[in-house]
Amino acid sequence: MWNFYQNFELWIGQTKLPGNIERVISSGDLQQVDRSLLNANFNIDRDIGFQLRHHFNLDDTFLIREKLTFSQGEGRNVVNGNLGGHQYTARLELFPLGRFTDDSEYDGSDLIWEETPKLMLAATYDTNRNAVKTESNQGSYMANDVGFFETDINTIFVDAMFKYRGFSFMGEYAKRTADEPIAKNSDGTTTGDIVQIGDGLNLQTGYLFKTDWEVSGRFTNIELDGDVTGRNPQKQFTLGLSKYIVGHKLKVQTDVSYLSEDAGTDELMCRLQVEVHF
Repeated sequence: MWNFYQNFELWIGQTKLPGNIERVISSGDLQQVDRSLLNANFNIDRDIGFQLRHHFNLDDTFLIREKLTFSQGEGRNVVNGNLGGHQYTARLELFPLGRFTDDSEYDGSDLIWEETPKLMLAATYDTNRNAVKTESNQGSYMANDVGFFETDINTIFVDAMFKYRGFSFMGEYAKRTADEPIAKNSDGTTTGDIVQIGDGLNLQTGYLFKTDWEVSGRFTNIELDGDVTGRNPQKQFTLGLSKYIVGHKLKVQTDVSYLSEDAGTDELMCRLQVEVHF
């Protein structure tokens, strides 16, 4: 990371792309045991490349941040050669009520107990040109008879984070499209690989009591294009309970999730974890 001029910063190497807020939040700073189904289906994770970041103030309070990325387009730890094209990501973040304390917009929960309301509104557009994986730079490679099937894959994220006096709310919307979502061989026959196009919505909220206990809830709706992917819509409801002993560094978390899938089997999942990190 190189702050080469005033509010401009250049990042070089492998790191998280500026995609959906839930993915950028560290796994050690999550509000619930794990991330949502939206993140599992649509996130763009890490890649190798360049990031240009800049911020400025409209007035004494209103902050704007811009993030532009050029990357390899095949995800983390791909260091030899490059199949397909490259990936371009642009994110705009608005802070109309000013900065979050200690930049905590990328922390789950309001552990700081913001004394004044804080809000981030953001949007990301990502395009992976001649992508060779089923989920942009994620998923499996789309091999065919001449090497790899290539298509342009575009992903849009719109998200928000709000915190005030122990209350937190995070909302995310994701949409993925592809020029040609069904992978083909050179003669036009299909290979069986499908780009996972569709959209998802994730809404999550919580309240932290002064005793460092927190209750949280999450609703996630996933609607992949059934005509292309063959997958049915899913809805998941999650209720969580956390005890923060040393903030996110030492905590006990549990949650219960109910998953409902159209024309499928409903599922109930319970999880419990103790997390320690340094």
